[in-house]
Amino acid sequence: MTRSPFIPSAGAALAAMIGSPIAHAHLPATFNRRFAEEGIDALMVPFDVEPGALGAFFAAMRGWSNCRGCVVTAPHKAATADHLDVVSNRARLVGAVNVVIRDSDGRLVGDNVDGSGFVAGMRCSGFDPAGLRVALFGCGGAGSAIALALAESGAHCIRLVDADAARAERLKATLAVHHCVALEIGVPASLARFDAVINATAVGLDGESMVHPLDTVRPDALVADVLSTSKPTPWLRTGREMGCVTQSGAAMAEGQFAPIAERFGFELDLRR
Repeated sequence: MTRSPFIPSAGAALAAMIGSPIAHAHLPATFNRRFAEEGIDALMVPFDVEPGALGAFFAAMRGWSNCRGCVVTAPHKAATADHLDVVSNRARLVGAVNVVIRDSDGRLVGDNVDGSGFVAGMRCSGFDPAGLRVALFGCGGAGSAIALALAESGAHCIRLVDADAARAERLKATLAVHHCVALEIGVPASLARFDAVINATAVGLDGESMVHPLDTVRPDALVADVLSTSKPTPWLRTGREMGCVTQSGAAMAEGQFAPIAERFGFELDLRR
């Protein structure tokens, strides 16, 4: 007997995911599949919100009474904090919000679980951050959160690379105040000394570009990308060709599943 598909009711609890573009995001499908499998009356809806409409979106969200919150992706992670009532210390430290919880009274609370999700993905890939030397390309919202989580997890050294040198310096200063970790700035001459190389930029969404050549990466290193795309990015394809273990943006999203579900109050089986 064929099982009927689960269809959310008009009383379903809702959550949103916002970004621009948003079509590449994996998290709504992950949540909606789990809602259907467990018979949870809930739905996560992706919204392509242009930067100029961000304030209007959050103003509407305050009155959206069956909304539990929203997940935030590029390019809105930095600007989102300006529209919220409360921002966690972690989100304030990295200057980026990637999850917003809507309280029952319409108050909006921001947090950031990008870094913890990425580290969870690393561990699933067989790489414990403790003691690792990491080259991190991109010091924006996702990159800053990942750098903080790596420092908290005991990484030995983090090389911060960003087209905006001042942004990399600001992140270095922030991390240096709170954590004892070796911090370097600038494009490395070689990737051979690094145990993990991470693309935390949007470079690669076009299916052709790479933020940096991988010809010097070691085959026992982790090559990771924060981008969630239907096909492996050039960064990941090249990493595989070099014999490396690779980690996609989908792995980071999966690592965020449990903390986001808990914050939104979705009663899913988080042991799965």
